[in-house]
Amino acid sequence: MNPESRKQTAEAFIFVKEENVSIRYRPLAKQGMELRSHSDEDHPGNIIYTEGIDYVVDYDRGVIRRTKQSRIPDWSRHELYGQTVFDHAAFKNCSNRDFTVYGGYMYENDPLTDYIVAHDSGNRARMERWLSKLQTGEESSIVVFGDSISAGGEASEDKFMYFNRVHQFLTDYYPRSRIRLLNKSVGGETSKDGKNRIQRDVIPLSPDLVIIGFGMNDQNKYGEGVGVSPADFESNLCQMIEAVKKLDNSDLVLVTPCLPNPKWWYSSGSTGRYAEIIRRLGREYGVGVADVTAVWERELAAGKSPGSLLLNNINHPNDYGHWLYFQAFVPLLKA
Repeated sequence: MNPESRKQTAEAFIFVKEENVSIRYRPLAKQGMELRSHSDEDHPGNIIYTEGIDYVVDYDRGVIRRTKQSRIPDWSRHELYGQTVFDHAAFKNCSNRDFTVYGGYMYENDPLTDYIVAHDSGNRARMERWLSKLQTGEESSIVVFGDSISAGGEASEDKFMYFNRVHQFLTDYYPRSRIRLLNKSVGGETSKDGKNRIQRDVIPLSPDLVIIGFGMNDQNKYGEGVGVSPADFESNLCQMIEAVKKLDNSDLVLVTPCLPNPKWWYSSGSTGRYAEIIRRLGREYGVGVADVTAVWERELAAGKSPGSLLLNNINHPNDYGHWLYFQAFVPLLKA
């Protein structure tokens, strides 16, 4: 592989009729581009689509489109097609599962467009204490604590859930490591639920690393308000952080949430405000922050649609979205 090129292995796409769709990076024409029905290249049920017959790539412009006779699903047949605002409860199936395809290609590596974003917030010394355990082979544990996204929704396989990607990365990067991964996340929860559960479900485990991921359900819009106000969200998160820090042997990474579909009725448009609270608390408490929100915003700015990142088309990332979550962790995990 050319050291100046990188491989995009499973970027997600949603196609509408024969409209052009932006590719995250500009593929190298000489290498071509592959589209398939599953993110896993080895999935036994994979449909491999044929360039020139099922889809056409404009390598100069960095766009792709399905052809009229294509076998690629057409999202214009989705029941949400044409909806400017939607309440998921009013439709039988909002999911993009049957319309999402995945592409692989080579592209030129440009550090200026690298979307990997993470903040160690001045806590590298403590993180290095935990990372040293991985290097020496001392047994260590990770507890994941959050809402449905941190529970794995809606990855197609366990191995694609962001925390399992983190676990696999650590296992590969630190060959001597012995890591126990425990997930204490519960779908539908807010930071209020996390605050109420942490003493029961996390603290007694005395983990070496705690990953806390709340905010998506907190920002949900209900009437004139939200699930949990920014002020209460900050208070709840502070209580969780302080509970972990009292253990004195546990490191901590806070995760900012991805962005929900802006067309979803319950999307408040305030996710950035909750993310900024998480970033600020990371600085104030000196704990790591995996800034998924920033990663997500850069994807959207590069032309990715919300639907191409969200499998349920509401607020749950697809396999590519979980990969983006994982990418926000990578800079925090290297000694």
